[in-house]
Amino acid sequence: MSEYFPVQKSILSCRAIKDNILSQYDLEKDHTCKFLRHGLNDTFKIHNDKNTYYLRVYRYNWRSKNDIISEIKLLNQLEKNDQISVAAPVIKMNGEYYTEVNAPEGKRYAVLFNSAVGVDRSRYVFDDKKSYNYGKTLARIHLEADKSKKLDRLHIDLDHLLTVPLKDLKPFFSKNILNYEYLENISDKLGRKIDKLLTKDKTYYGICHGDFHSGNIFLDENDNPSVFDFDCFGYGWRAYDISVFLWSLWVFQGFEQKDKAKRTKLWNSFLKGYSEVKALTKEEIKAAFVFVPIRHIWLLGVHAYSSDDWGAEYLQDNFFNSRIAFVKKWIEYFNVLPKRDRI
Repeated sequence: MSEYFPVQKSILSCRAIKDNILSQYDLEKDHTCKFLRHGLNDTFKIHNDKNTYYLRVYRYNWRSKNDIISEIKLLNQLEKNDQISVAAPVIKMNGEYYTEVNAPEGKRYAVLFNSAVGVDRSRYVFDDKKSYNYGKTLARIHLEADKSKKLDRLHIDLDHLLTVPLKDLKPFFSKNILNYEYLENISDKLGRKIDKLLTKDKTYYGICHGDFHSGNIFLDENDNPSVFDFDCFGYGWRAYDISVFLWSLWVFQGFEQKDKAKRTKLWNSFLKGYSEVKALTKEEIKAAFVFVPIRHIWLLGVHAYSSDDWGAEYLQDNFFNSRIAFVKKWIEYFNVLPKRDRI
């Protein structure tokens, strides 16, 4: 028997981070380390009077070393484009960007990032200018990413967005088979709709941020976006990437009819900004509305997959019912599928 009981999830000590990880960087002295949040990965805020950094400690078995190296390569490329602002990784004194950590649960990786420019004053609060700038920034990211060499990274395809999440969700529906069967059936129909609208031709498919919403964007005093958290990036349909912004306009606010005109205006401002940089087809804009419920199902799967780390107490009928209700309402509200296919 080992000296310590095996663990499923550990949180690194800030003191040990300062002594063993931050000491490998050429940083200013007297910086503080504070554990900020536990999400898909652990985030620590590193701060002193002059600068702020964020240390991401990747969850065990969440991303491979090659995944992380690809993320670093993409960010370094994007940073060179003076029209794009991203939270770039910080290089260590030995020329590497990541640190291997022998955590109790197994090998984990840590990467230090510069802070994005600006402040988090945009979360869930949109106006036409912000929306327009978000769209323009995402298009610039897509265009610049198209110049990159092939990166070793996941594909944000229907298998990733629907097949795998459904497998992760199945154990949570043992007492509610009808809801699971609904998710299976509607996923199949949504997937078929995407297949009819889009191909994997480079016109539609390429590197995507994967989680492009205001929670992963800071804004400067002129509302210029600075993007961070590329942890979910991969190769996928650009229509999916733009759909995340559309999803964010509705998922936190409900379906009040009085707000539809305002949100539609914000969406159109986003599309205007994007289209001024990179053309969008009618099929992509239509597909974005199909991808919103697909993303919602994917996110449900993330909760199921993460239950060993986050806990499963909240994953009860009320949680799932409210998320499934959103999927049903969206499909009906925007006529995503014909009535015969909504059951």
